[in-house]
Amino acid sequence: MTSHFSRWVAALAVVIIALAAIGPATAQTLIKVGHDQPEKSPHHQAALKWKELVEKRTDGKVQVKIFPSNLLGSGTQMVEQLQAGALEVVILPTGWVAPLAPSVSVLDLPFLFPNRKVAYEVIDGPVGGEILKPLNKVNIEGVAFWESGFKQFTGDFPIRTPNDYKGHKIRTMPAPVIQEQFKAFGATPTAIDFKELYMALQQKVVDGQENPIATIASMRFFEVQKHMTLSDHGFLAYIFMFNKPFLEGQPDDIRKILVDAALEARDYERKIIAEAEKKHLATFREAGVEITELTDEQRAAFKDASQKVYDWWAEKNGADMLDRIRNEVKKVSGN
Repeated sequence: MTSHFSRWVAALAVVIIALAAIGPATAQTLIKVGHDQPEKSPHHQAALKWKELVEKRTDGKVQVKIFPSNLLGSGTQMVEQLQAGALEVVILPTGWVAPLAPSVSVLDLPFLFPNRKVAYEVIDGPVGGEILKPLNKVNIEGVAFWESGFKQFTGDFPIRTPNDYKGHKIRTMPAPVIQEQFKAFGATPTAIDFKELYMALQQKVVDGQENPIATIASMRFFEVQKHMTLSDHGFLAYIFMFNKPFLEGQPDDIRKILVDAALEARDYERKIIAEAEKKHLATFREAGVEITELTDEQRAAFKDASQKVYDWWAEKNGADMLDRIRNEVKKVSGN
């Protein structure tokens, strides 16, 4: 009995010594990230890049779990979860946040930016910071603008002038500025959740939609829309957002890693989206999509029709932010 007891005590001592050598368990922080794009999208690839950067630079103290494809709910539901702290990070288009912070909807105005270079210079600078600032009042900290690129029109009908939209139902996000845009063109805007859009187009619940080339490719909308117009009419910005109390509760070094990684992953995402667009257009053509490029005269007609949307936005939100952006665009583009 004594011999067995001694061996048991000796074995227990070995375990205790081994545990002592290992030391206390390292505390880990888990960050849950929600977004609306599929796993093959540039958005998800960039989210994985952010995860890689964060986990490496924090030596594994911070772990990241990503939930793509609206797995955690609609855009509205994910924003609500972010506000409540059930999610630490959400990456979504401005349209899903606009009901809470109308200032971000300025970026959804049509024909605001002439090209990507100008858009980046404006939204990555002080003006971009001012656009994001009101999110702080609703428990959200926006730290970077990601993107889907410039939006294009698609439909089961040809789109060459605003008049072509008359009598058609067009899917939009629940963003008033985008709905006003399609009203200005004569269409009936219809809010449909992103994950339900493919089926809605397939079943002719709506006749068309707008999205950037990368999104049309990743969601395979080209299979159920036979006409595309390369309009470049709106820059679709995504906001990389934290739950504000979560971010503020992190140590300074961890907080810096989280934010810097979001900016690095933003640049990575922009690069892979731009590189993929030509390849996607070739895929669309092979699938039988008729692709139209607007003439200068046709583009001017859409811009003229869009003026109603600018007037509506300025009346609702004031002209200060819009004027700041327009002045910055002129300065950056040299016009």
